[in-house]
This record gives sequence, C-alpha cells and structure tokens, in this order.
Amino acid sequence: MPRQARLRIALLSTLPVLAVTVLALFPLALAGLLPWSVPPAVLLAQGVQAWLVLHRLGRPTSSG
Repeated sequence: MPRQARLRIALLSTLPVLAVTVLALFPLALAGLLPWSVPPAVLLAQGVQAWLVLHRLGRPTSSG
C-alpha cells in the first residue's frame, strides 16, 4: 500500500474523536466543567493512535 494512502487512512481514523474533542471537550473546559488536562491528553492519545495505525498498515502481510 502506498505511503500516502496509509497516511490518509491513519489521519482519517482520528477525525471522529478529534471532532468530539474540539466540539465538546474544549467548551466544557472553558466552562470549568472539565479539567484543562483532558483535551490535550485526548489529542495526544489520538496522535499515538494515528501513529499506530500508520505503523500497522505498513506491515507486510504473511504469505500463507
């Protein structure tokens, strides 16, 4: 699989959670209902997930 396709899949796999982070967690943190450490932790976790997806998609498949 081409690297560009793997990168696109890895980034698109994180979009649903990133959308929730931006649309829900940051306003909750602004309102004081959520600790400020939660949104950056979610963003960091999504970065790790994207890296893992990219890494795992690059593995060659075992033949047979």
